[in-house]
Amino acid sequence: MSAIVELPEVTRKRMLILQNLLQGWQSEKITSMQISEITGWKDSLIRHDLWLLGYNKGVSNGYRKDDLQAAIGQALGFESEEVNCCIVGLNRLGAALLDDATTEGSVFKIKAGFDSNVNRVEILRSTFPLYPATEMSWVIKKENIRLAILTVADKDAQTMCDRLVKAGITGIVNMTRAVLKVPDGVKVENVPLVTALKMVN
Repeated sequence: MSAIVELPEVTRKRMLILQNLLQGWQSEKITSMQISEITGWKDSLIRHDLWLLGYNKGVSNGYRKDDLQAAIGQALGFESEEVNCCIVGLNRLGAALLDDATTEGSVFKIKAGFDSNVNRVEILRSTFPLYPATEMSWVIKKENIRLAILTVADKDAQTMCDRLVKAGITGIVNMTRAVLKVPDGVKVENVPLVTALKMVN
């Protein structure tokens, strides 16, 4: 496989979960039955997902972990190339992410943090540089940042989103409760904490 594969959203999310599972898997091989036991997915569904992925290298005693990881990463567009990210909003939630260990072991590298409150930027300590929000545009371009984690107050979310899009951001993880409007070509994944808790309640 040499290109990103168009997958149903539910399959894509399962493959992302599977990729995370494989990162911590100790054995060289893993079977669909083992994946099923950990995730609760039917093994027939797992095999179907991998078929959609274009991956048919399974054998009777399982899949090779490294090979399967590489295939998922390639199909989803997450190969070895690093993807630069930033955090926008250094409130309590944003400040909790100020450690690059958050994305350790993945291709995602947090390159900058931004906040409208200059005092926060000066007081907080981080493993990557922190900037006032006024410097967002040039820093995003300079660091070739593609993705943003948005943790600002709900009332400021759309304004900050617009600024991110204008600066060249192509994907936003929205951790606010605001419903963001973005142009075609920009992806938004909504993961507000309260909503996520409701989903698992």
